[in-house]
Amino acid sequence: MQYQHSITRLLSVFLLAFTVIFNVQASDDDEEEIKIAVQYIDLKPAFVANFGGPSPKLKFIKADISLRVHSPEAAALAEQHMPLIRHEIVLLLSAQKEKEISTMQGQEALRLEALDKVKKVLEEETGKTVAEDLLFTNFVLQR
Repeated sequence: MQYQHSITRLLSVFLLAFTVIFNVQASDDDEEEIKIAVQYIDLKPAFVANFGGPSPKLKFIKADISLRVHSPEAAALAEQHMPLIRHEIVLLLSAQKEKEISTMQGQEALRLEALDKVKKVLEEETGKTVAEDLLFTNFVLQR
């Protein structure tokens, strides 16, 4: 009887250990799937726009922008609506004042505003949250 009780306890411990190990591996696999799902879409060609309103000297901004999405489906939706995304960003860049985008804080505010506009237009068009983040991978001002 004692022998049978020991075997039962040993089996219980073995099953518990197996379950814990399996759950850890499953959660690692889930994290890996999430990491793989994130995609970056380069919005090519680079954005070039004049900014600062009417003045005797033209001022230009050139920005390379990438959009981060959470899945291949979201990437496909963003690609489908790329002309609308580019339109919104060009209008936003053209409306900037030199004083506002000459600082790091101003550029970060511009990035967040661009992200907000892209998220809004994609949600209006698709009914889904598509864009996770928007990144300036290059940002140049010519004054």
